[in-house]
Amino acid sequence: MSVSGWPAGNERADGEDSRAFSYALAGAFVLEVALVAVVAFWPHSRPRVVRPSSIAVQMVSLPKPVPPQPRPRPVTLPPVVHKTPPKPMVTKTRVHEVVPRPVKPKVLPKSVPVVPPHRPVPIVRPHKIVSVKPQKPAHAANPSPQRLASLMSRYVGLVRPMIQGHLHVPAMLKAMGLSGHSTIEFRLSPRGRLLWAKVLVPSRIRAVNGAALAAVEYGHYPPFLKHMPKRDTTFEIVVHISGDGS
Repeated sequence: MSVSGWPAGNERADGEDSRAFSYALAGAFVLEVALVAVVAFWPHSRPRVVRPSSIAVQMVSLPKPVPPQPRPRPVTLPPVVHKTPPKPMVTKTRVHEVVPRPVKPKVLPKSVPVVPPHRPVPIVRPHKIVSVKPQKPAHAANPSPQRLASLMSRYVGLVRPMIQGHLHVPAMLKAMGLSGHSTIEFRLSPRGRLLWAKVLVPSRIRAVNGAALAAVEYGHYPPFLKHMPKRDTTFEIVVHISGDGS
């Protein structure tokens, strides 16, 4: 063997090779043990159990059919009737007029001249002549009761529209649709001047009495007719007041 040490170098190479082989063998063993451990402890998947699914069935009762509703019958409207305005009420007025009996004119006896008795000695003395004044002709006889009632009705027919023209319906009667009538007694002079007025037969509604009396008091009346008695006369009239316009 030389001094340079060749055999020594070969021995080192062999030692290193055997050491590398042992390391590789140990590594392979460790790797195999790790693989076996991994396979042993790996969780195995269990087979999935499929359970049958249950279906819930609910019984539903159908609603009863609704009976068909009867069709409404066509409504026939009544024919429109145009109401004619009512005729004004004409009431007979009672006239308390006392017709005096006709006075017969007194007929004075004619004056007869006094003839003196016949005497043997005719002595004629003038006698005073009594002059009789002519009597004034009597006034024309008063009209008969039937004629007087006709004249009074004609005059009341003239007076009634004047009273209705001054009639004012109170607002309370219009709002509530009330109506009523009242009998008014009043006295007029022959020239048509109102002397007095009062409620003779009152209504149950005070407003009707007040309105009727005011219409008579505010009226202006014409003079009496030609053949009516020329003296103060009392009249009665029924005044009708309606709040609904009738």
